[in-house]
Amino acid sequence: MRQFMRQFMRQFFAFRFAQTALRFVLISLLACGLAIAGELSSGTLPALGQLPSLPTGDASFSPPSEVSRHGEYETASIRSPLDNKMLFEVTSPTIFNRAEVPENRLPVEVRAQEVNARLWRVLNRAINAKDTPQVTIAILNNRPVLQISDDQTTRPIRLVTVTEPDSDWNGKPLDELAEEWRDILQDEMVRFKQLTSKDIIWQRLRQAFRLLVGLLLASGIIWFLQRLLTRRQRTLEARYEEQLAAIANAEKPHQRNESTVTNASSELLDGEESEAREIAEMRSHFLETLQAQFSVKRQLDVDKFLKWALFWIFVLIWYVGIARIMSTVPLLMRWSVYVWATPLALLAIWFGISLLIRISRSLIDRFLFSWKINGLLPIGETQRIALRTKTISEALKGLITFVLILVGIVWTLGLFNIPTSSILAGGAVIGLAISFGSQSLIKDLVNGCLILIEDQFAVGDVVQIGDKSGLVERLNLRVTQLRNGEGQLITIPNSNITNVCNLTRLWSRVNFSIVVAYDNDPVKVLNVLKQVSETLYREPKWRDRLIESPEVLGIDELDHTGMLVRVWIKTIPLEQWSVGREFRLRVRQAFEANHIQIGKPQWIAYNANLEKPSPEASPTS
Repeated sequence: MRQFMRQFMRQFFAFRFAQTALRFVLISLLACGLAIAGELSSGTLPALGQLPSLPTGDASFSPPSEVSRHGEYETASIRSPLDNKMLFEVTSPTIFNRAEVPENRLPVEVRAQEVNARLWRVLNRAINAKDTPQVTIAILNNRPVLQISDDQTTRPIRLVTVTEPDSDWNGKPLDELAEEWRDILQDEMVRFKQLTSKDIIWQRLRQAFRLLVGLLLASGIIWFLQRLLTRRQRTLEARYEEQLAAIANAEKPHQRNESTVTNASSELLDGEESEAREIAEMRSHFLETLQAQFSVKRQLDVDKFLKWALFWIFVLIWYVGIARIMSTVPLLMRWSVYVWATPLALLAIWFGISLLIRISRSLIDRFLFSWKINGLLPIGETQRIALRTKTISEALKGLITFVLILVGIVWTLGLFNIPTSSILAGGAVIGLAISFGSQSLIKDLVNGCLILIEDQFAVGDVVQIGDKSGLVERLNLRVTQLRNGEGQLITIPNSNITNVCNLTRLWSRVNFSIVVAYDNDPVKVLNVLKQVSETLYREPKWRDRLIESPEVLGIDELDHTGMLVRVWIKTIPLEQWSVGREFRLRVRQAFEANHIQIGKPQWIAYNANLEKPSPEASPTS
């Protein structure tokens, strides 16, 4: 009861303390509000107009793209309607907040747009005018005004007024600056009249037509060269596939060269030295095949590079030709500046990306070739490397191509002033979500890459994965498919592969063991097995399937069934089963001929009556 009362009192005082603190905070906020209101009503606080109006990060405080801000002044360009060439710049006082433009103030971009629009009117009138338009200076409100008159109308077109900010920015008096601008505009009017004459227009059109014909002829030549390279490339690809198939279908006996050649001086019988030389020649021929394959691959790469170069030459000549045509025809000259700006940078980006892709592919091919042409490796190992380098190279090339194209896309978006940071952040979030949703797929791909790189097994191997075993029929980055002895096709995701037993990697072994009875002479049993092994090894039919002579290890176990004798037979891959069946058949026949009995279980029988044990109880078999 006392404990309950203590707990109740603690909770009560805590509640009262919280109420008191809340009241204190509310009263303080109310007092502060009343004090500020009183100060505002009495006018003792500084006026808001006395505070400096600094620009913020809002878009309304930033000048437009065509405006340059220089402290208290902003400038904008006046450009020619013909080719967009800059003539001069007009100046106006800086306007920080364009959402609230002060009265009697005109933004500089609006002023420039009005002048450029009047120049377009002058250009349209200059086309039909007989004489060249004249630029004169008039005075309006004590300010020089440039105006243009022609024979089409009696009233001149007022073009631009020279203001005090213009004079201050250029550092010249109003009259001098007005005369300078008049000379610039008069030269432009002369150029207007010259380029808009019918003779000049027809002359420029003929030049553009000749350029277009030249582009078409050059395109035809490039197309013809690409066709020749394509035909040659098909021939080389067919030869390359034939050489790859020859490497894949190389004779299996060649895989026993290392053990045979290494042990030739001590283990080979008469005539083995010639066979060792033959195997060495076959090894040399195999390496020559790899060299020829790389030579064909290099020719293929050269042809592909030439096709790539022709493609970019085609793009370049059309780009330069179109830019030249646009700068020649007067009606298209205005857009010629844009052709040499963003499109040129875009072409440079993707040309560099494609060049990096070509270089990376060539480096990958050279690295993999130096890996598989190693003369110190066995032929079987070299053959396996040669077969899987194609898959590895394609995976590496695809990865590098994807990364470089992604970089090119990011640069392209930045070229068009698209914010790439937000796109990359969104892509990262989407990629993270996809990775969480497809963790098993990513694990499959990663484990598949490791299987290929480490050469744990390959197509044609007999493997045991967990409780599944069979011949590997298909292997890719995601799954492995096995065909077991019953003909069933087993599909295993690569992420589930943790332990692999490869039964046919480089060489295989027959682990032959048999239990013989105690009544047999052990020495005789071992001699019979050695005789059977040597007879099998001498026969040419089986000799090519054996890497070395079978090894009779001796007696491994002694138990109640008899003596366990073990023999190891080292064979080339996938031949251990046929060799094992033949060896068992011959051992069975040899045991029968030499009256060798196999082991039988031994036991002792006792009488069930324990009080009167039977003296006749004896071991039986």
